[in-house]
Amino acid sequence: MAFENGVNWRPIEPEKRGLHTSFASAVEASIKNLSYVPDSFFDCLKDKWNELFPNFGATPGRREGNKLFLYVKSAPALFTLRSKLAAVKRTLLLLPGAPKRLEVYLEIRK
Repeated sequence: MAFENGVNWRPIEPEKRGLHTSFASAVEASIKNLSYVPDSFFDCLKDKWNELFPNFGATPGRREGNKLFLYVKSAPALFTLRSKLAAVKRTLLLLPGAPKRLEVYLEIRK
C-alpha cells in the first residue's frame, strides 16, 4: 500500500501537529479558520517584520487571538531572544492597528 511505505504520502501542514490537546479543541480551531476575519495588523506584520527587526533571528508565525508566536530555529536562539521579547512587544504595540493587549511568545520551528 502506498500509504504504509510512505511513497505517495505527504503530510498536510505538518507544523500544526500537536497543537490540540483534545478533539474538541481541534474542531473549534478548524471552525475559527473557516470563519477567518482579516486583520490588517497581523496580516501586514510579516511584510514589515524585516524592516522593524532586521537580523532578529525570529519570524512571525501563527497567532491565536492576541497571542503572537514567533518562530525560532533552535533552542539556543530561543534562550537568546527570550530577553528581547519585551522590546519587541513595545515596538509592535506602537504600530497602527495594534491590539491593546498583545502577548508575544517564542516557539521552536525548523
